[in-house]
Amino acid sequence: MKSILKIIKATFLGGLVFLVPLVVLLIVLEKGYGIIQKTTLPLVSNLPKISVLGLAIQEFIGILIIILICLVAGLLAKTANAKKLVERLEDGVLSFVPGYSFMKNMNENILGLESKDDLKVILVPTDAGLQFAFLIEQVSDEKFTVFIPDAPNPWSGSVVFVDKKDITEIDITQKQALACIRKLGYGSKELLKNKL
Repeated sequence: MKSILKIIKATFLGGLVFLVPLVVLLIVLEKGYGIIQKTTLPLVSNLPKISVLGLAIQEFIGILIIILICLVAGLLAKTANAKKLVERLEDGVLSFVPGYSFMKNMNENILGLESKDDLKVILVPTDAGLQFAFLIEQVSDEKFTVFIPDAPNPWSGSVVFVDKKDITEIDITQKQALACIRKLGYGSKELLKNKL
């Protein structure tokens, strides 16, 4: 009975951790859309009442403005000053948010963005056999901190401390490992060919 409750709890928490960033994104977009609609209303009130792709002209212009703002923000994010600002925010504030660094890194990989902080993919032994893990940091000469993600939701998992001798290095990217985990191991035959 306790194991069933433990599984339900882990699944619930994993789902919660997965959904929270999506909900925050939806709230931000909804608030931004509301603000944009209020500012575009005076601009489009004199236009004829027509619709484009099933959207009223006001809604269509609001969506276009949000897309434009995102593009401009993306361009600004590539500047040296913006990168320094984000780095300061991450080091000073966001690094204290549990799991922020790992979720940021995984989101970058899921979206196909290049990251200088790709985590090294390894295999570690567990009671069930070898599992994918991400090398987080070296604790001492012989101990490493690793994160073992759950399948199919790699947002949840376990942080464990592993001896150096128990780590099996494999030459695959974080993006490949995450894709395999989300697909419940499908594709692992090809991915791990001649690596075990």
